[in-house]
Amino acid sequence: METPTITAQNNSLPSIRSLSRDILAHPPYLPLMPETSQAVLSQDRPYLQLNEGYLAIASPNSIAEACFSIPAVRGIQAVRIVVVANHETAPLWRKVDEVSRVVEHSRSDSARKIINLIRESNLNIESTIAWEDSSAAQAFAKIGVKNRLGFPIKKLVRHLTQSVEITQKPGPVVHRVQSYLHFVKKLGFDPFHAVYFAPPTRPQAPDLPILAISPGSDFGDAAEWPIDRFTELAREFSGRFDLAIIAHPDRPEPAIALAKSLGKVICSYEGAELINFLATCHGLIASDSSIPHLASFVGTPSLVFFGPNEPEWRRPLGKIHQVIYEHVACSGCLLNKCPLDHRCMTEITSAKALAKARALFGE
Repeated sequence: METPTITAQNNSLPSIRSLSRDILAHPPYLPLMPETSQAVLSQDRPYLQLNEGYLAIASPNSIAEACFSIPAVRGIQAVRIVVVANHETAPLWRKVDEVSRVVEHSRSDSARKIINLIRESNLNIESTIAWEDSSAAQAFAKIGVKNRLGFPIKKLVRHLTQSVEITQKPGPVVHRVQSYLHFVKKLGFDPFHAVYFAPPTRPQAPDLPILAISPGSDFGDAAEWPIDRFTELAREFSGRFDLAIIAHPDRPEPAIALAKSLGKVICSYEGAELINFLATCHGLIASDSSIPHLASFVGTPSLVFFGPNEPEWRRPLGKIHQVIYEHVACSGCLLNKCPLDHRCMTEITSAKALAKARALFGE
């Protein structure tokens, strides 16, 4: 199955305050904002040099991008894979059956620290993949792995022995997952299969279904639907569901306010505990943040409010999820804070959200 993709380009960054650390901490993401729909793969095929050793993959640093890369990694078949991941993304990778080992590090760890962790794992690494300029990419170069692949992104290419370039034709915006899938396809694998998007085995759901609600966003308050409307929507489902208010670790204030208005206690889960809890939920209602991507990974249907971000570019993976999005004149600004009147979110009415939620969650 041929699917559209995007290309890595060495464009200069726009002079805006971007959408929180998920993008701000990783400058390559903004030049990767897609403008096309059809990819034309260049003729020079990169290759993996593997005998009996491991392919080491540096996980994208953000939860969203890690989730987008997982189907592509799962499509790398008959290869022993070790993923080098930070504390936030490592719990995801440990649930991926195709990954043999996970080397976990702190987000702030230096390349030297990651080298020590790799050496302590006693792994024979023969080839590596890095999609971002990260400490892990630097570590792969410094330990002398001879075959190091990645996108031709400025600052990353100095750590590679071979870059993987994907050219494109003009067309509409396409999802970030396409870049990872086409990267892996260019290595000679076929990742375009639904099985690679399938969630891990889900635990038994409780008798009273859980509806999780996460109003806060690590992308900034511009990405948050108003709390009074979250409250109104939540009350419509009270009694028929066990409402669980999830606080985002980076921005708990909206969840605290919502829990107070509903007389509930917030759920302050993180890491593997949060992933496991989301897998027990009947559904999730959330502002655009990293949490809907975790729900998508475990197969929990999500209703997600999009504002400054572009849903066609970075919505949760899977057809079971629904996005509520009102296109306004300033849509796609990617700003943390709205300098205007927050119209992209305030124009999403409670009535529209309730109709979508009832359709999605069977009410």
